[in-house]
Amino acid sequence: MSKATLLESRLSKVEQDNRRLKLTVGALLLVMAAVPLVGAVMPEQIPELITAREFQAVDASGTERARMNGSGIMYRDGAGTYRVGMTTSGIFYLDENGNDRVSMGDQGIMYSDENETLRAVMAANGIGYFGENGTPRAEMSGGGIGYSDENGNIVWSTGCAPNC
Repeated sequence: MSKATLLESRLSKVEQDNRRLKLTVGALLLVMAAVPLVGAVMPEQIPELITAREFQAVDASGTERARMNGSGIMYRDGAGTYRVGMTTSGIFYLDENGNDRVSMGDQGIMYSDENETLRAVMAANGIGYFGENGTPRAEMSGGGIGYSDENGNIVWSTGCAPNC
């Protein structure tokens, strides 16, 4: 066999091996590209049960906005301050400074002003309205209806009307 024929034979074998290698690499890339597509085409499966001790919702900046755990559900504003919640003791609303403004629980429904002074209450024993200094101003209960001045002195009451 001449050197030229030997060289042609070897070159032909290298070209054939190169074609096989290209086909193998192409097939491998095709399979690797198909695997994620198969996952995307598969139907979404909904789990029967999700178990966790706590769930949190965070906004785009990573600030916690809501939390649900064994104590209850609490929501935060954009600054991260708790504002609204429902816990085992009741439902509450807090102002931007974190002061309790409205709550509803075993003791009834209560409203407080920005200084956290109780201003109104509705409970099992009646309804009451309080002045800026926290003194009772008007009340309605099983004992009757009454109205007091800013110092808490009875001005009118169904118990003493018309001469209180």
